[in-house]
Amino acid sequence: MIQITNKADCCGCTACASVCMHHAITLKSDNEGFLYPIINKDSCIECGLCEKVCPILQRKKQELNPNQLHYKALRIKDTELLNQSSSGGAFIAVASYIIKKGGVICGAKYTKAATVIHGFAETLDEAKKFMGSKYSQSDIQGVFPKIKETLKTGRLVLFTGTPCQVHGLNLFLQKKYNNLFTIDLVCHAVPSPLIFQEYINYCSQKLKSPIESIDMRYKLPYGWGHNNSYRFHLQNGKNLTNPYSVEKWGRLFFSKLIDRPSCHECKFTNYNRCSDLTIADFWDDMNKRPDIYSKEGTSLCLVNTEKGALILNEINDTIALWDISQEESQQPCLLRPTPPNNKREKFWNDYNKRGFKYVYWKYFTDSYYVQFKHMIKHILIILGIWTKKE
Repeated sequence: MIQITNKADCCGCTACASVCMHHAITLKSDNEGFLYPIINKDSCIECGLCEKVCPILQRKKQELNPNQLHYKALRIKDTELLNQSSSGGAFIAVASYIIKKGGVICGAKYTKAATVIHGFAETLDEAKKFMGSKYSQSDIQGVFPKIKETLKTGRLVLFTGTPCQVHGLNLFLQKKYNNLFTIDLVCHAVPSPLIFQEYINYCSQKLKSPIESIDMRYKLPYGWGHNNSYRFHLQNGKNLTNPYSVEKWGRLFFSKLIDRPSCHECKFTNYNRCSDLTIADFWDDMNKRPDIYSKEGTSLCLVNTEKGALILNEINDTIALWDISQEESQQPCLLRPTPPNNKREKFWNDYNKRGFKYVYWKYFTDSYYVQFKHMIKHILIILGIWTKKE
C-alpha cells in the first residue's frame, strides 16, 4: 500500500490510481493545488501494485547512469511549424511522422478555460495543440488506461510529458510495447495548477476577457531566446503580446516559490532518461556551436534508445540534424534539481491568509518606474532603435 508521508515522494503521475483494479485509490488536491493519492483501506487488498508502478519509489532503487546513444541538435525544416514551436520543433517533427503512420499522439494542451490537461490527437491540426511550453502541471487522470487500450489495438502511440510522467506510464504498462514511442522534456519543475488558475483568472479580469491559452515562448518580436514573449489568446478574439497590465507567467514560474515539493528532490535531473527521446532548448548554441545557431530556434535531442534513433532516421528528410557532445548538451536541469526558494513557506502562508492578489503584488510585481522602463525598451526594440543583446 502506497502511503505518502513526505510530499517530496509523490510527483502526481497518477500511475498508482490508474493501476488499482479495486478503485481503492483516489487523487485529491492539497492546499497548494497538487494531486496526491488517498487510500480507501476498506477497498485495498494490499497487493502492492501501486508501489511497483510508483516512479519515485522505483527510481530510488535504480543506478542512474547515462544511457544516451547520441547527442543531437535539431531544427525542423517547415518554417511555419518552426515559428509555432518553442525552440526547434522536435516534438511536432516526430508527431507528424506518427500521424502519417496512422498513429495517436498524447500530449499536454489547454482547455477552453486555460487549464492544462493531457489529451489525444489523431490529426496534425489536433496535435498542434500540444506544441509549445505550458508551464503548469498537466492533469493526466485517466490517460494511462486509454493509452494501454490504444496500444493493444496495434496502433502507434506517441506520448510526451515530463520524465516522471513517462516513467509512470512505462511502469503502469508493466511490459514494453513496440508501438509506443515516448518523448520526455528536460523539466525545470512543475508549478502549482492552483496558482496558475488564479493567475489566469486575475489576468482575465485585467485584460477584460477570459483567457483561452498563452503562448509562453512566442518568438515575436525578439526571436528565440531567454527573453521570450508571452502571447495571450482571449475569448473576445484578441491576441495580446506582452500586455503591460499583467506580469508574465514566467515571473511566477521561475520564482521557485510554487513548485511541487518532489521537483526540489527530483530523481530525473540527470542523464539517465526513461524515454526514447529527450527534448529541450539547445541553449547558447551561438557560443558553443555558431555553425548551428539560428534566432528561429534549435532543439536539444538526447537519443536514449534504438527506437529513438530509428524514428530520427525516419524523419531525417524533414529536419536539420547535427551531432553535438555531451558537454555541449549540458544544462542545469540535466545535472541537478531546481532548489526551492527560501521564501517558499512564507509565500504559501501569505497566500492562504491573504489570497492571490496580495502575493501577486508582493512577490511578482515591479515598481511603476521599472514597468515604465520595460515599456519604453519594448517600444524601442519594435521600432528598431534598440537592439536586444543575444
